[in-house]
Amino acid sequence: MLSIPIIQIDSKKAHKLDIFIALRKIYYQPNGYQKTVKKLYEASLKAGYNFSIDEVYDWLEKQALHQIHKPRPKFIQHASFNNIQILNKVHQSDTTPMLHNKVGNRIYKYRGVIKDIATRYRCSFALTDKTASQMARVIKKIYNDSKCPLSWPKLLILDKGSEYMGECRDLLLEYGVKIQYAKSKEGNAIAECDHQEFEKHSFIQQDAKDLLLPLSERSRDWVRSLHINDNNFNSASTRLIGMSSNEAVEKALKEKKIIAKPTIKHKRPIRYNEPCLSYYDMVRYLLKPDELEHGPARRRITDMNWSPKLEDENGNGPERSFVREQLQIIKDVEYPPQWVLTN
Repeated sequence: MLSIPIIQIDSKKAHKLDIFIALRKIYYQPNGYQKTVKKLYEASLKAGYNFSIDEVYDWLEKQALHQIHKPRPKFIQHASFNNIQILNKVHQSDTTPMLHNKVGNRIYKYRGVIKDIATRYRCSFALTDKTASQMARVIKKIYNDSKCPLSWPKLLILDKGSEYMGECRDLLLEYGVKIQYAKSKEGNAIAECDHQEFEKHSFIQQDAKDLLLPLSERSRDWVRSLHINDNNFNSASTRLIGMSSNEAVEKALKEKKIIAKPTIKHKRPIRYNEPCLSYYDMVRYLLKPDELEHGPARRRITDMNWSPKLEDENGNGPERSFVREQLQIIKDVEYPPQWVLTN
């Protein structure tokens, strides 16, 4: 007598397969592509399926299309510089283009700044061009000025602009200054934000002059008020250190540390207390608004927010550093079916 073969079917695997097939048909249809779990769940009920909302959530979280279009985080916890408490230990420097201001026979096009991290002391300067030779002369003049509290720091944080290369870099290394190139705007944030503070006060003076000039003439004067603006800034109280930069310098010269308050309250463990990613974690990183093909002026609401390519420890992602909120850990991923190409 012949025995009848028995095929064992795992009901859980069969149910997962049903979910996979059904939700794929619903989600990747031209009238699908639901943005939220609730909408996809309602569409599955309408189609006659009785999947739970948790099952729909688990399936949607695996979809690569859903992953790259997840909303940008509302809050990003960046690293702070509060552990730097000694004068001339760490400086930041940056340049920004300004209105072309003719003074005598020279036309100044850029404003540069050197900021001491601990005391927030500011020293501004004007540049006619962004050559490394001119930058080297300006930096040497500032650091060798006995009247200026800023001297050659142990570490100088810069961007990768051409003005800090070549002759300028050689000068810094000659004086034993360690150079750190910031990988993002946040890495040089104190100097970057200082440009905004300067422009707020400088441009309002230009607006006052513009009100008295015909529309065919515009005021471009900012160089003459450069050092006046610095004196006002260094004399004004700074919220994070609880005193003015000049008072902080006097305190630092007495070998006292400058204790700064955090900019914002930390919402998670940071630095050494922050849990690290494992070597095998796959991630998508948060895209900058101008990182893909459209550029900042052509940013569209339909653009993806997260990288389309998965990155791991050996990936060829961007050189800049990331914090936890800028990384999306991917445990599993499913790509769209081939038949969407014909829809």
